[in-house]
Amino acid sequence: MPERDIEAEKPLQKGAREPRGRRCNMGGVDFRWVAACVSLTLIGVAIGYWVVKPIGAGVPPICHCENLRFCERVFMFSLRATATDWQHYDWTKVTTVVMVGYLDMGLVCLAHEHGARAVIIGDVSADVFVSPDKRKSWIAKQLDVVDRHFLDGLNFDFENPILPSQFDLRDGYTALVRETRAALVEKFPFAMVSVDVAWGVQGVDERNYDYQGLAAAADFLFVMAYDMQSQVRGSCVAGPNSPFPSVMEGVQSYLNASISPDRLVLGLPWYGYNYSCLALSTENVCSIRAIPFRGVYCSDAAGNEINFNIISSLLESSTSGRLWDEESQTPYFNYEYAIDAGLRGVGVWNTEALAYSSQVPRDIWDVHEMWAALPDFHENQPHNHRKQSTRH
Repeated sequence: MPERDIEAEKPLQKGAREPRGRRCNMGGVDFRWVAACVSLTLIGVAIGYWVVKPIGAGVPPICHCENLRFCERVFMFSLRATATDWQHYDWTKVTTVVMVGYLDMGLVCLAHEHGARAVIIGDVSADVFVSPDKRKSWIAKQLDVVDRHFLDGLNFDFENPILPSQFDLRDGYTALVRETRAALVEKFPFAMVSVDVAWGVQGVDERNYDYQGLAAAADFLFVMAYDMQSQVRGSCVAGPNSPFPSVMEGVQSYLNASISPDRLVLGLPWYGYNYSCLALSTENVCSIRAIPFRGVYCSDAAGNEINFNIISSLLESSTSGRLWDEESQTPYFNYEYAIDAGLRGVGVWNTEALAYSSQVPRDIWDVHEMWAALPDFHENQPHNHRKQSTRH
């Protein structure tokens, strides 16, 4: 997924509290503490802090919401703070929503109301990795944000190169994830830490990370099975964003690295790429400009990302219509593969790839069909994560 800067405190200033009108009342339930979000007055905030906080330091209270699910199943990334969009999410399926580039208490409370987690991306730079003092300072800042905003954990989305010889960066990143999770669960026993990783372990995009170590340090890895044309090593031609054979190959590379399938969530795209063809063969092979990326001469940088709702609208004016690629088996959303492989769950980048507010029949249909395609793990395997151990 594209790298993005996160300023976790926005839209609140440091030390500020949400206006009373924006607080939520959920009958005294969230993922970390009973009564975490019920305060509607300053007196309520004070009582909630001094009464609930000591409970969290010992045995966590039992959650009264039976629809809360501990095991990760459907992990969604949200890029836009638009409350009208959130109402269209299928909350019977979503188990975690990640706010990317924003933090909105409206979505936090809505997620909690439906028994789902709300987390943010912990933005971090590589210079933090190698310094124990910087790691400690960074972690303290993240804990403060999680605490003040009633969040349920952090997601790591570091995607910069780490060369095979950069052992200090590789091991430092793993140490940061491990130390972050340890600090979070010590303060918030039900906090969750996830790490976004490349579609395969074979040094994709020069990301030579300690994948085994990261899987052990975090609750799970989010396998980004998209942008898979970032390094085109053969002919410089347009290709699918998430070809199914490569998706399976990538997942298998993690399994071959002795990473348990229960530590893997398969991330799939709700977007594609638009390319300008320098030449188009009679077999619909599109030659594209050679734009290098991280040591490879050709990449998907020759195209631009377009959301599914735009792709769907383009089909109406297309002279060829939707074409099936037998080799890559795209376009195809095979969530069933994740189930068959015994993975922890599935995920999507990103929820705002659909036109939720549109009244165009095509857009309404797309919203329904894309959410309906997601597997309903909850229907088959209900969980109350307050009654489970904090680690699988």
